[in-house]
Amino acid sequence: MNKHIFNHIVWIAGLALLLSACTGTPAAPVETTAPVPPSATPVPPTATLVPPTATSTPEPTDTPEPTATATSTPDKTATALAEATQAAEVIIGEIGKELETVGLSTDTGYLLWAQDEPVAVDLDEYQEWTNDPFAEGLPASDFVLKSDITWESTSGLITCGFFFRSEKNIDEGKQYVYEMIRLSGAPQYAISFMEYGQYQKLISNVHTNSAIQQEQNSTNKVVLIAEGEKFTLYINDIRAGSFFDYSKSMLEGFFAYSAWQESGESTCTFADTWVWALK
Repeated sequence: MNKHIFNHIVWIAGLALLLSACTGTPAAPVETTAPVPPSATPVPPTATLVPPTATSTPEPTDTPEPTATATSTPDKTATALAEATQAAEVIIGEIGKELETVGLSTDTGYLLWAQDEPVAVDLDEYQEWTNDPFAEGLPASDFVLKSDITWESTSGLITCGFFFRSEKNIDEGKQYVYEMIRLSGAPQYAISFMEYGQYQKLISNVHTNSAIQQEQNSTNKVVLIAEGEKFTLYINDIRAGSFFDYSKSMLEGFFAYSAWQESGESTCTFADTWVWALK
């Protein structure tokens, strides 16, 4: 919020002092009858009593108070808003380029959420599957979800992906899940519908896709477009296909990163993730 500095000016009214004057009446001279020498000439008295002159007492003068120098206090809120706006413009510019590759543009929809920094989901237990929510409190129905996913594993067999259109309780609720499977010589992907942590049905079946980079520490760019019952998937800018759930099991919900490993130690790192709402 703006902070204002107000200058208060205090006026001091001086009271004028009344001038006072004193006047006096001289006494009449007394004549003398003493004999005067022949050579002396009587001199009439010349001294005249002058009344005292009234002296004006200087009026008190106003002492100017120090004037506060107006200094501009930076508005932290406005500065933060301007910086956030500039950052959003940069992000939206990059998103616009990505949307063009899938036949969309920023003319339709709005930025729902964008990642600040990469998120690493670590696994170190046998058959461990975990989730890490993102864009929390921001449910979406139709959207474009993009993420750069890097995987690393000591055992080799892991999956990295994300839950979407999920109920808040991912472990017990309903949701869709996209999984990219790092399997030596045959990298795969699948879109499924789940409930209570159990697979209910496959939306896409399990597909092998040569566009998936499976080398250790390799990164794959994934773009998923959800429009009603239709899900369109791009992997490293190559269209993998469109898949449908005509039952429309979940039409809106939340997001979370997904990571699973067979054994050993694994990490799925998600970077430059954003969600563009289409409506």
